[in-house]
Amino acid sequence: MTQVHVVTHTHWDREWYLSFEVFRVRLIELMEKLLQIMEKDPDYHFHLDGQTVVLEDYQEVGGNMEKLIKLVRQGNIQVGPWYILPDEFLITGEAWIRNYLYSQKIAKRFGIPLSKVAYLPDMFGHNAYMPTILKGLGMEWSVLWRGVGREDLLTFLWKSPHGDAVNVYHLVDGYGNASHQDKTEEEFKERLLEEAKRLEKLQGDSVILLMNGTDHELPLANIKDILKELSSEELHFFQSDLETFLSELEKPEKEILGELRNPKKEPVLKNVTSTRTSGKRLHFEADQLYEHYVEPLLALAKMNGEEMSPEELWYGWKLILQSQPHDSICGCGADEVHRTVLDRLRRAIDHGKMLCAKAAKRLVTRIHSEKGLLVFNPLEWESETLVETIVYLPRGNWQLEEADFSVILPVEDSDSNQKGLEDPLALRFLSEHSVDTVVPPDSVPHRCYFKAKLPPLGLKSFKIVPRKTLEDETKFATPFEIAENGTLKVCWEGFKYENLCYVKDVEDAGDEYNFSPVCEETYTSVSISANVESVLHTPWIKRDRVNFTLKLPKSLTPDRKRRSRELVRMPVTVEYSFYKDTPTVDVRVELENNVKDHMLTMVFPLGEIKELYTDGYFGLVKQEVKNYKEDYTNWVELPENTFALWSVVTVPDKRITLVTRGIHEVHVTKAGLELTLLRGVEWLSRDDLKTRKGHAGPALRTPEAQELGKHRFEFSLILHKKWDPEEVYKEARKALLRPKIWQANCEVKKIKVPFKIHRGILSAFKPAEGQRDVILRVFNPTGREPEVDIFDHAEKVDLAERPQKENENPSLRTWKISR
Repeated sequence: MTQVHVVTHTHWDREWYLSFEVFRVRLIELMEKLLQIMEKDPDYHFHLDGQTVVLEDYQEVGGNMEKLIKLVRQGNIQVGPWYILPDEFLITGEAWIRNYLYSQKIAKRFGIPLSKVAYLPDMFGHNAYMPTILKGLGMEWSVLWRGVGREDLLTFLWKSPHGDAVNVYHLVDGYGNASHQDKTEEEFKERLLEEAKRLEKLQGDSVILLMNGTDHELPLANIKDILKELSSEELHFFQSDLETFLSELEKPEKEILGELRNPKKEPVLKNVTSTRTSGKRLHFEADQLYEHYVEPLLALAKMNGEEMSPEELWYGWKLILQSQPHDSICGCGADEVHRTVLDRLRRAIDHGKMLCAKAAKRLVTRIHSEKGLLVFNPLEWESETLVETIVYLPRGNWQLEEADFSVILPVEDSDSNQKGLEDPLALRFLSEHSVDTVVPPDSVPHRCYFKAKLPPLGLKSFKIVPRKTLEDETKFATPFEIAENGTLKVCWEGFKYENLCYVKDVEDAGDEYNFSPVCEETYTSVSISANVESVLHTPWIKRDRVNFTLKLPKSLTPDRKRRSRELVRMPVTVEYSFYKDTPTVDVRVELENNVKDHMLTMVFPLGEIKELYTDGYFGLVKQEVKNYKEDYTNWVELPENTFALWSVVTVPDKRITLVTRGIHEVHVTKAGLELTLLRGVEWLSRDDLKTRKGHAGPALRTPEAQELGKHRFEFSLILHKKWDPEEVYKEARKALLRPKIWQANCEVKKIKVPFKIHRGILSAFKPAEGQRDVILRVFNPTGREPEVDIFDHAEKVDLAERPQKENENPSLRTWKISR
């Protein structure tokens, strides 16, 4: 007799085509109905979608937590292991770990167990290093749906590029294969039988899993009666849970390596990586701030005897985590939802900046005056770097003592790049007795550039004094040259490239999930004549600004079959920053999007690309560039050479790397690479796309997804003498992690950094959970073991900060360090 495990559940999107508060009222209805059912049937089981955020959401509005928590403790309701269900490509591995750690905090608060199953039901594909996360958190099984591309593979061993492995049960027909939504009882019975027999035929084992639930579905009170009625000598239906089902499965024999993003049998909705890019850029800023500035500064304060409340840190992380559910961070929801996400992220950023200043204040003994700069180096090695910031000084000629070079220039009123007060003056805001004196009297903003040697993960103070000498503005050599059309020419180590960084625009008749062309009408900046002006020239940095205007079709025509004949002007500014003795250029693109229904990309014509890598959680991911010439009409979503990245895309044989700030989508074409800057669409979902079959959500208009208005995009272009994975990561970190600066002349405490990394990349340096210790995590992108010296007592722990088991993959190491 075949055992049919039926897991009653709901898939709970906190916000999607409706706002969070609207969905929460339905959550209350669900919880109340569930409590009523279980009061009558004490053996009823329910899976609460792998999330614990729903407990907080229910508690906030006065839910009956006593009854609910009792049922979770008894095992009737399964929650976790996650706090929320995020997208896997638009967050970092560290964010996944914080997601789990915060869920643990909730479990501890309520005194409840968390599910041991890594439930990943609706992510839009799966990151290559997800097995590393799951194994590092002590999980043996994952249950997932999208991206496998095969329906004949119900179980498999999933391996990361560095060898970490986890067992997987593949939901070949999705997480709602036994949903009762919109069905009569007879239709529901037929569905259960039909799906059980289909899986029995595919699987051939003695146990089958049916998922009785779907998006926001309420539970059936009589489900157990229905299952009992359906049971026969061939099939035994009964209500179960995921842990029980998985305990009866045999270990998988077949293996799958790396990224799961195959769209053959279910859509992976690959272009969510470029929908509503305004939110993605803001999220990137928030994530980088907390991982590489807030947490290390709090850890340094902790190691130097300055305790700070962990709840302040978790407040900011919680705002970020609540912005990471796949419909939220992907931007595939209602306009109101996107505005809510932006608000959370801005609050997280403001809070994080002030936490940095608060920690820095604990690490100095005295603030002498406002005529100085306190600088934090977020890199784990001594860095001789060029620094740029805003300072507030009386008009005059100024320079920095102890800097190799410095230039301090008054900011013009028309300078659109002026930073807000909260960056340079945050430390003064926390230190001055009256906030009225935060901005020094008779001061005006100046832009300060300086080059100096900074200690690893350390603070250094510089004094601002009247200028004594003028800097020599001697020109320096660079492998980059700006062409008449505003693009870059490169001559480097035998490589020659032209027209790098030209803008390309095509129509987009898609929706928030997928790009879709209709007439393939293309406009580019290749043939334009750009205005090039020098805006800064010093011995160490040269900055040029390129201005041009694109004339683009206003929108699609009403029938959506071609582009409008009416052209509108899109002003574009591209700013290039070149550095002495550094084969790197920083690029900032500012534009005002006045166009609808289109996709805007920045093109790098590198020629044919055979091998390409993007960055996963703890290393590079090799992407296969294919020539898609077969018939793919039977595929649910058309396959393309479109890849997701966090911030790095690198081409070894071209010896070139792109490092982006919140740009997460790259296309490989015959010409080379294209970074998607933005897509403008007006529908949450449509069913007339050329690139995907059917709807991916409700057919809801979302006019704000056109992303009209001003945008800023930033990335760096890095040339390599010799391509090496670890070198790629180090150069990327130099480009991304700039020093953090406060305006203050300080005496800095002797700061103790308890480790030195000889080989590997710092992944986390943070306060440990619930203890006076700190956590250090290092990975080696080559797959080899990191080389690290630790100067205090250290204990190896797993990603959940528990004592580490034996035989873990050596390329990722975590230590708990005690003072």
